[in-house]
Amino acid sequence: RHCGSKAVVSTQSTGITFPTHPIPLVLSSDTGKVMVKFGASGNVKPGHSVTAVNKQPVSGLYTANDKPILDVINDPASYPLTITFGRTKASANEKLMLASIFHSLFAIAAQISPVEQSSGIKELHTEKFTLRCFQT
Repeated sequence: RHCGSKAVVSTQSTGITFPTHPIPLVLSSDTGKVMVKFGASGNVKPGHSVTAVNKQPVSGLYTANDKPILDVINDPASYPLTITFGRTKASANEKLMLASIFHSLFAIAAQISPVEQSSGIKELHTEKFTLRCFQT
């Protein structure tokens, strides 16, 4: 059996100007990107990552000026601060991990299903993508 997936990724971004420190979001940098871990502000929710600071694109954990993004955000002297958030495209490694987890769930569901000859989980729908399992 083989599972394949096709992901449709949203490229919409949301810029928010924060007038003063602190911002009402909890950010983390444990994935190689600065991401919203907790909290929401407008359309920005957990899972969104910082894509620009003061309209300057960021690269990984650093601003265009090679300053750590979290240092800029945590510095009260940086305010007012405009931060752009968006859903970034998943890396090849993240896609492999997602496919592996989905295939494991598919196999477990097929085995524990009370219906004989169950084909397991066929599709997983989210607001950002649909993951389908194609059996070959």
